[in-house]
Amino acid sequence: MIDYSAISHQREFASGNIYIRTSGSPLTKGAVVKAHAHNFDHTSFVMSGSVRVKKDGAEQICAAPAWLLIEAGVEHEIEALEDGTVFWCVFAHRNQQGDVVQEFTGWHEATQ
Repeated sequence: MIDYSAISHQREFASGNIYIRTSGSPLTKGAVVKAHAHNFDHTSFVMSGSVRVKKDGAEQICAAPAWLLIEAGVEHEIEALEDGTVFWCVFAHRNQQGDVVQEFTGWHEATQ
C-alpha cells in the first residue's frame, strides 16, 4: 500500500507507453511513501532535495541530481530528507513482449 498524504497535487504525464509520475508539490522533510512494490521496473529521479530509499533490506541516500532503478516486485519506501524535495518515477505499463502489466491496486492518503 502506498501512503501519499504528504504528496499533494501529484501529477502523471504519459507519452505513448511511458509514464512520468511526479511528487507534484515539493515534499516536506519527513514525508514518506510507505513500503510498496510495482509489477514493473521503474526509475526514480531525485530532482531536488534528497531522499532515503529502503529496498531489498538496505538503505540508500540519494541527493539531487540522482536516479535509481527499482526492479519489478521489489518492495521499497521513500522518505524526503529535506524540505523542497521533488522526485519523479518513470515507468512503462508494457513489458518487452508488449503485454500490458498492471501496476498495483489502490492509492492511499499520506502520513507526515
